[in-house]
Amino acid sequence: MIRIGKTQTLELKRSSPHGWYLTDNHNNEVLLPNKFCSEDFESGIKIDVFIFRDSEQRLTATIQKPKLELYQYALLPIVATSRIGAFADMGLEKHLLIPFKEMHERLQQGENVMIYMFLDSVTERLVGSARVTKWLEKEDIHLKRGEKVHFQYFESHNLGYKVIINQRYQGILYKKEVVQPLQLGNEGYAFVENIRPDGLIDLKPLGLGREKLSDTCNMILNYLSQNDNFMEYNDKSSADSIREVFNMSKRTFKETLGDLYKKRLITIRERGVYRNNPNNHGG
Repeated sequence: MIRIGKTQTLELKRSSPHGWYLTDNHNNEVLLPNKFCSEDFESGIKIDVFIFRDSEQRLTATIQKPKLELYQYALLPIVATSRIGAFADMGLEKHLLIPFKEMHERLQQGENVMIYMFLDSVTERLVGSARVTKWLEKEDIHLKRGEKVHFQYFESHNLGYKVIINQRYQGILYKKEVVQPLQLGNEGYAFVENIRPDGLIDLKPLGLGREKLSDTCNMILNYLSQNDNFMEYNDKSSADSIREVFNMSKRTFKETLGDLYKKRLITIRERGVYRNNPNNHGG
């Protein structure tokens, strides 16, 4: 079926004076206006398009790539206000309406705001909400301690940063554990440290801006877990043996050990490396 608010792969079916009609596997049709069409188009070609309703409520396709899709969050600039609400730039020619009832306070032009996009049940139009926590799941948590998750920072907290986890849950990163202060909208990865009874989730940062190193940290922690929390490899091991076992350069390996050591996750000895308190860390 053709889904509003989603990017889909549809087939060029027939041309018209207004553009090309695209179809799905069930022969449902949607118009791709002329301004998005190419002279190279011909029947049978499949293309990726985003689906929305235009100002006249017509189902419409576009090749423009939105900054967010249905049931997702993204930091968007407010580009206009009106008597019915505010409008955010979502990456399309058509802006996203945020009604007053979906704001905690009046949004102003020029602001950057974390927005959730949903489908209005009456008009079937895409609508935005600045009431972030209203849409986050707090009961049915499908995460486990130590799991690596994606986060987006949306609001400050006296102890740290409130974040959206995997576009679905609410969590917090504590200031004392974050090396560099976050800016609104910053994204990254972290480990689940604790899932509270109220559904809020405490996170442990992986290291912002150092995703490669964080992944290698996780790799070594997993190796230790699978080998009784000890490995004979250390910074004196040969480059060949390190590459063979861990598929990384000796330089990266040494940097990773240094990072794990600073976080007190490992102890380095002459005969090898030990993992500290493995039950207290994800990996």
